[in-house]
Amino acid sequence: MYLILDLLGKTKIRGRIHVMFSALAVFGHVIGWLGILTSLYGAYFVILAVWGEVRKRKASIKARPSVTRFALVVPARNEEAVIGNLINSLQQQNYPADLYTIYIAPNNCTDNTHVIAAAQGAEIFNPFGEIRTKGDVLSQFVKKYMYDKRYDAICVFDADNVVHSDFLQKMNNARLAGAHIAQGFKDSKNPLDSAVALSYSIYYWIIGRFYNASREVLNLSGFVMGTGYMVTTAFLEKIGGWNTKTISEDYEFTAQCVLAGERVHYVSGAIVYDEQPLTFGQSWKQRRRWSTGAFECSRYYLKDLLKQSVRRKCRVCFDVAVTYMGPILFIISLIAAMSQAVVRGSNMHVYSLQLLSAVLLAGILLFILLAVCIEYKSTRRTLRGFGIGASSFGLLLLSWTVINIVTIVKKKRKWEVIAHTRAITIRDEVHHSLRRTVHER
Repeated sequence: MYLILDLLGKTKIRGRIHVMFSALAVFGHVIGWLGILTSLYGAYFVILAVWGEVRKRKASIKARPSVTRFALVVPARNEEAVIGNLINSLQQQNYPADLYTIYIAPNNCTDNTHVIAAAQGAEIFNPFGEIRTKGDVLSQFVKKYMYDKRYDAICVFDADNVVHSDFLQKMNNARLAGAHIAQGFKDSKNPLDSAVALSYSIYYWIIGRFYNASREVLNLSGFVMGTGYMVTTAFLEKIGGWNTKTISEDYEFTAQCVLAGERVHYVSGAIVYDEQPLTFGQSWKQRRRWSTGAFECSRYYLKDLLKQSVRRKCRVCFDVAVTYMGPILFIISLIAAMSQAVVRGSNMHVYSLQLLSAVLLAGILLFILLAVCIEYKSTRRTLRGFGIGASSFGLLLLSWTVINIVTIVKKKRKWEVIAHTRAITIRDEVHHSLRRTVHER
């Protein structure tokens, strides 16, 4: 009797062990396929970037008569150190002065931004109530001037920018060619000030060339990048004004444009020089905001983008939806990585999946390294110091992983100011050969 019970007990234990190992094997397969999925996601962007490079052509937007009437709006928080140089660069546009007006919108200021802007001849737009984000300023400005027949389009800048003298003419050409939303080339005015500033600069150079420029060639949509962009008042009237609700108004506005049937065009010759953060602390605060915005936009717009991709057979919507899948794929890859550390595949099939995933990931990393090299070289800098640029950019990407993990736990709700102190004029930019004509496509 005792012998039979003992045998039955051992049989049950063996059965449980068998079930457990079978479950682990299945789980290993799932982890392997998740790794493949996340690697294929990265490969998608590499393929489009390469495809765009292969098909790249010279800019087809012809010069047009200067007729577009622009309102230039600049939200500003404590920007007395840099606001004067921005206004000066806008006043030096190769464009009829009577066809554009500069509006500075001081908000939450405790310095002399308002005084300096008014002294240099800019119009002052005073937003009312609590201003939490740049989107709050734009919402009020657009509401006031959307139906104003004095303007055909609005251009948005950051207070720390200086703007190339051909910016408005290039945007005029794009509008007359049919563009309702157009993003210019976001260059850097201080790439050599610190390793952080250099890594940011490389990031924007890569986004400009391998994301926005490639998608312009492929008739897809680029992304609005916070500054240096144009949107027509006709389009704003069509969508009922500026109605962003997240902390990343530019990222959100891109989805709204695509869902409304328009794509964001990329105008590489419309150059704006942007000041990059100098310290890792400043970078951390800014990218926490970006990460929160990405997660929020994925939550609010991904479903509609996928629906329109199917209903309208809209490949533009699909491409933007793929980008918006980033936070979801990040969570999936994070779960897969953590699970893989606990569970190891027990057969060759799982190992082969892991190997394929590793090969794809290696290819993506190789492309990123090549992209850094191309952009660093194409900006007319020597490869001396390239190691610093590549390593700092790599650390930027790695730290972004940590930022995304922190954001999953706690969203960033407050739009914190990044101090801007690099008082460079547009003449300084030209003198130091920071004008990157290689991006003129």
